[in-house]
Amino acid sequence: MRKRSTIKSSIMMIMTIFALLIATLLSVFSYELISFFQRKTTIQATKFNLQLIANIVDQDLTNLLALAMLCSTNSPTNTMLAEYLVSEEPNPRQSIDVFNSMQEGFRSSLSYKYARRLIATNNDSLFVQVDNSGSLSIPLSVYNLHKLPALSELGAEQWSMITQDPFSSSSVIPLAMPVYGEGASTVGTVYLFVSTSVITDKLKGYDIPRHSSLLLTLGSNHYRISGDRIAPEPVSYEEQPYTNDNFADLEAALSYVGTGGDRRLAVSYPVRSGVMLTQTLSGNQFAPQAKIWLLLMAGVCLLVIALSGGITLYLTRTISLPVEKLRKRMDKIAQGQFHMDKNIEWNSELGDVGRGINRLSQDILALMESRVAQEKQKQELEYRVLQSQINPHFLYNTLNSIRWMATIQNATGIAEMTTSLSRLLRSIAKNMGKPVTLKQELSLLEDYFLIQKYRYGSTISMDSEVESDELLQALLPPLTLQPLMENAIFHGIEPKSKGHVHISVARKSVFELCIVIEDNGIGMEAGQIAHVLAEDGAGDNGMISHIGLRSVNERLRLAFGKRYGITIESEMGMYTRIIILLPFYTKEAQASGIRM
Repeated sequence: MRKRSTIKSSIMMIMTIFALLIATLLSVFSYELISFFQRKTTIQATKFNLQLIANIVDQDLTNLLALAMLCSTNSPTNTMLAEYLVSEEPNPRQSIDVFNSMQEGFRSSLSYKYARRLIATNNDSLFVQVDNSGSLSIPLSVYNLHKLPALSELGAEQWSMITQDPFSSSSVIPLAMPVYGEGASTVGTVYLFVSTSVITDKLKGYDIPRHSSLLLTLGSNHYRISGDRIAPEPVSYEEQPYTNDNFADLEAALSYVGTGGDRRLAVSYPVRSGVMLTQTLSGNQFAPQAKIWLLLMAGVCLLVIALSGGITLYLTRTISLPVEKLRKRMDKIAQGQFHMDKNIEWNSELGDVGRGINRLSQDILALMESRVAQEKQKQELEYRVLQSQINPHFLYNTLNSIRWMATIQNATGIAEMTTSLSRLLRSIAKNMGKPVTLKQELSLLEDYFLIQKYRYGSTISMDSEVESDELLQALLPPLTLQPLMENAIFHGIEPKSKGHVHISVARKSVFELCIVIEDNGIGMEAGQIAHVLAEDGAGDNGMISHIGLRSVNERLRLAFGKRYGITIESEMGMYTRIIILLPFYTKEAQASGIRM
């Protein structure tokens, strides 16, 4: 036996699913929202820290660049240095003056402690050096002067790489600039080797989270900062744009940095042109704390489930119990108890259902009483129909007697007219409401025309043309053509005193039949055509009352569909053409239940 599902159980199941769904959606939404703001806060804090460090480093690099430019151009030191480098045999006094001037500028720089050494040379045999840590360096001489990198390798006025000091074991950031002499000609090169501590000193005490790293970009070279050490990044360093969130208000460059298959979000801040600090962020920094998150979500789930339980109890009282009362009331109606029950008419939607059930029970009682009355009336009508069958037989016998009397008296016209009228009435009485063949309809039309011919004499004539005998078996509603012929005679030919009616039957397609009734009467205007089809303007005063063009058109549409029916073409004083479009059905199709 199939287990029945109750509304109460369905409501509880729906509420449980609803509660779990809401809890899940709230969990996911709040997790994403918290993660978003935590990600934004972390990125904003990182950007602020990098900005602070970058500003301090930039100040030192600016001071060091000014130190190099002291020897490069537009300064007394530059003038003295240029004269010294172009002299063929400089005297010792000149060398001492240049060294003192360079050393004075070196010591007066606010960031001189980061300048490892300052060298000026004519790239041949003359040079001047100010060394900040001479005891740890190899002495500079004409024999090792070639170890200095070429100006083209470093790039003028650019911080482009970290390399080893050619005269010591320390790592430095080299800066090379041309020395300009008289007429802005290049007379030599000034080299400034800056200690990497210019950057690492600023990062002392800087807290880098676990699984995160700090990167330095110089030109196209990338380095990893770890304590006091700055090491080159692997060759597989890749950078991709970050498009997950829109953090335009942070004013920080965000990207994905990949090193050795590890891809992380990175926050970058420029120190100056060609120099940038970047910090990678691990996913752990964005995820909310697991324990707090789980407790929060468990609380939300319990709250939602508790609310759903309360709603379920409320719905049980307001829906389940009333539905049970309605079901019992319907069972009583099924048992034949149709009395009204006011206890199921609550002030709610279910009360509307209860009022409907009470109305239904009263309607059933009224219907049963009406059914009994109809059965009595039907028996009375059947009795009257049996009595009325005597009248047509009496009328046919009377017409038959008139015909024989006319034949005996040699009045052939009266005999033919009486015979046609008798057949016409017999056909109408016999086939009313049943489909007839086109052959039967044309035969009835000939009888009708014969009667009208005796009325109008030789002033009217008719002929018919059928494309093939097969079409005569087509079925159509009875009295389809007679009202149209009546319209053609009374309203088309009679006002003209004389005329002809032509009937043609042909196929329009394999499954459709076209019948055309055309007269050469007075014609119709376009407004009359629309009025006739809309207002039943013909046939009401004819031989067969209440059957007109409009009623024929409506019967055809009801029987076959809106595609079929009557269309009228006419020209004033020339003709009126009534076109009937029908589906081609035979007696075999009659069994399919087509209404005529």
